[in-house]
Amino acid sequence: MVRMLRVQRLTSPTNRHIESTARLRRQRGRRETGLFIAEGVREVTRAMQAGLKLRDVFFCPTLIGGSDDDPTDVGALTGLVPALENATESVGVFSVTDRLLTKLAYRDEPEGVLAVFEQRVWSFEDVLDATHGPSLWLVAVGTTKPGNLGAMARSVAAAGGQALFVADGVVDIYNPNAIRASTGAVFELPIVADATADVRAFLIEHDVTFIAASPDAPTRYADVDMTGPVALVLGAEDTGLPAVWSP
Repeated sequence: MVRMLRVQRLTSPTNRHIESTARLRRQRGRRETGLFIAEGVREVTRAMQAGLKLRDVFFCPTLIGGSDDDPTDVGALTGLVPALENATESVGVFSVTDRLLTKLAYRDEPEGVLAVFEQRVWSFEDVLDATHGPSLWLVAVGTTKPGNLGAMARSVAAAGGQALFVADGVVDIYNPNAIRASTGAVFELPIVADATADVRAFLIEHDVTFIAASPDAPTRYADVDMTGPVALVLGAEDTGLPAVWSP
C-alpha cells in the first residue's frame, strides 16, 4: 500500500531522481531509458489501468490539496489516484516542491502529480495476439507531429479499431503531446512503429485490404465497404501518401 511506503521529500533540483526524470522530457531520454512520463491524474490513472509498469510517482502536496504541515502525507494523492494504493514497495514515491514539479512537467500549469512508467513496445506478433487477427487497423504514414499521432490513436480506439501502425514516422508515441492528444489511448491501443516495407509485408501476409485515403480520391469514404480485414492508410498532412500505397 502506498500509505505504508516511505515517502521521500525532495527539494533540490540537482537530486538524482529529479535530474533523471527531467531527461524524460526529451525524446532522446525516453529512447535511451525505455521510460516515459505520464502527467496528471487522468494519464497516471489510465496508464495504471492499462497495466504499464510504474517506476516512480512525484507529487506536490500544495497543488493537490495536501497538507503544508506534513508534505509526506499521501492521503490527498491516493484520493486522486486510488490505484496507487496497490503499488508495490519498489515504486518510488516522492513529495516535491511546486518548483521541482514544474521542472519535471511538460504542461505550463501542472496538476500536481506525475509518474514514470516503462514503455510498452509492441511487435507485429503482439498485435495478432492482442487482437485475435485483423479487423480494422489504421496505418499512419510519415507522421511527424505528436499531437496528430495522439489524435489518430484516440480516433482508432473510439471507432473500435484494433491497432495503429506508424510507417516511416519520426514521431515518438510517448511524447507528452501524443499522450495528451490521445487522452491516454496510447497506453492500451497496440501501436507498432516500423518501416513502410515491413508494415506492408505484414498486412499482405495476413490478407488485409488497404484503403488509401486521399483528398483526390473518386470515392467517398462513406461509400467504401470496410467489412473484413481492412487497413485504412493515411498520409502526412503536407505530403500525402507515397506512391507505394496507391492502388
